Amino acid sequence: MMLRKELIEESVGWDTVNWSRALAFWERHTSLRPTGLRALEVGAGGTHGNLTLWLAAKGFRVVCSGVEEPSDALRHCHAAYGVGQAVEYKAIDVLDLPYTASFDVVAFKSLLGVFGIGDRDAMTLQRTAVRNIWRALRADGELWFVEGARGSRVHEALRHHFGWGQRGWLYPSLGEIDTLLSPFEEYEVTTLGVLGLLGRSEKQRRALGAVDRVVCERLAPEASRYIVAGVARKGPCSTTSVRGTGRRRLSGQSDTCAPR
Repeated sequence: MMLRKELIEESVGWDTVNWSRALAFWERHTSLRPTGLRALEVGAGGTHGNLTLWLAAKGFRVVCSGVEEPSDALRHCHAAYGVGQAVEYKAIDVLDLPYTASFDVVAFKSLLGVFGIGDRDAMTLQRTAVRNIWRALRADGELWFVEGARGSRVHEALRHHFGWGQRGWLYPSLGEIDTLLSPFEEYEVTTLGVLGLLGRSEKQRRALGAVDRVVCERLAPEASRYIVAGVARKGPCSTTSVRGTGRRRLSGQSDTCAPR
């Protein structure tokens, strides 16, 4: 299903050229057909459409959730695009997710980094969030995620001095992403973006994002890019016991559901 460019940009909200490529990655690597399936977005916020807009436009029935109940502006955005009737709104903390085997897809954007803010054990909270998502998925359900990655030393320095890194936002490395996804049977990840982060306006970020796609990502190692996106599949287990292989490249499945 082809979606209008402005709807995709409204779903992503910022640095849209680079971050929206995660959506195309999910479409290429999912094994699901969205029509009629149930999806949960965790960590929704602000006034733009969030991932819920894109999911609902593709045919999912969506629960749109954030720590605080989604804003009226967000609801009006969904209504304006004609998907409001497919969306249910809730205030839900991913650290206390009240679902078990309930969704075909759980999606998030820029969720994990917030756990670094304040005097907290960020890695433990990140693991808790991902394991709660695993439990909320049905058998063969999928996590679709896109997150700010650690990137290069230049990215780290810029964020520390000018961005959310000043507040403690924690940008995971690829190795940490692998560890977080270990409950899942299989997963595929990609990294995106080199220069787009440097843009001071959305117009500049669009131009730099185009350069990233055509030139920079062919030269920069995957660990030197500032966005990580992925699809992680729960596998055939229908129990709530966490059992995963942490295998990248969607290679094979485990035939056991025993606790890890």
